[in-house]
Order: sequence, then structure tokens, then C-alpha cells
Amino acid sequence: MSQTSNEIRNVVDNWVDEKISNIHTALNGKIISYDASINRAIVQPSGTYKTEDYREFAYPIIYNVPVVFPTGMGGNSGVTFPISSGDGCLIIFAEKQLDDFVNNSNTSDDLRKHSLNDAICIPGLYTNATKSNIKHANSVCLFNGPAMIQITENSFSGILNGTNFKFANGDLIVNGISLLHHTHGNVENGGGSTGEAQ
Repeated sequence: MSQTSNEIRNVVDNWVDEKISNIHTALNGKIISYDASINRAIVQPSGTYKTEDYREFAYPIIYNVPVVFPTGMGGNSGVTFPISSGDGCLIIFAEKQLDDFVNNSNTSDDLRKHSLNDAICIPGLYTNATKSNIKHANSVCLFNGPAMIQITENSFSGILNGTNFKFANGDLIVNGISLLHHTHGNVENGGGSTGEAQ
């Protein structure tokens, strides 16, 4: 019995759908945990996927995912910020395997494409219901080479050209010397600047 054109089209459509279902491009998700020492996160894509037999499952947790921050100069200049468990993120999936790139090698012979195994995390994707002006438990950092500026809820501090400064509680402290509490000795009596914060 010969197949009709509709039957052939259905077979082709099903084959294409099956292939497309294994191609991952980008998903919203959340960060389960983040290790700043290696700049890797554990992430959970949102939503579910369906198998060929129409069963529905949650996406698996993905481990050891590189996190993207705005950086340049070989990683010596950029902006970082605290990442907390539950933060929203955009998870994108590389066209080819990331093993060689992450390990700085060229030894993998895996030809996978758009795989869940090759995720990259961009933090900061939230729903409209999430407050954007949240208080930070840690510092927001702006750095360029050896220079570093840190902003917390109550202070602004940093190091520039070997000079340490901190502005907090209405006082500016530079290299340990307070602008408000710095005193000078009596010059007539031979005293000089104490150079100490009182």
C-alpha cells in the first residue's frame, strides 16, 4: 500500500520536531549556587520539556556553568556583583561543545551541538514581579587592573594608585587618616601633625 503525500509529510514533520527538540538555544532560569573562586554556577532552567511519548519533565539541574560578567583586558578590567541563590539568569547553550574552551585544550572529539551540557549563565534576568532595587548583602565592585572601588549599602571605598580610601558615616578616611577626627599638634610648642585618626 503506497503512502499518501500527507502521510509522508507527517513522517518528515515528526522527524524534524524530534531533531529540533534536542536543539537548545536559550532558557530563562535561576541560579542554585555560585562559586566566585572559579566563576562557575549551578543553574536550573525554568519550565519543562516533553519526551517523544508526551511525558513531561522538568529540565535537569546543570553544573559547572561559566558565568558571564562585563569584562575586558583579558579579565583585568570589568564589573562584578554579588550573586545569590535564587537569582534569575539567562542560560544560553553553545553551538558546539565548550569542553575545549573551558579547559583551554583541543582534545575533545565530542560533536554535540546546542547541548544542555554546554550552558553559559548570564545573571540578571528576572520577571516583572521581582524587585530590581534590592539591597546588596555584599559589595558591588568596579575594578581596572590594581584599582578597585567597592560599594556597599553604607559605604564607598577603594584603592587607587596605592591610596586606600573609605567614605562612610559622613567621614572620609584616607590611608587610615580621618577627615573629621584628624588633629594637628600645637606648632608653637613644637608639635606637628599627629597623622592619626582620633
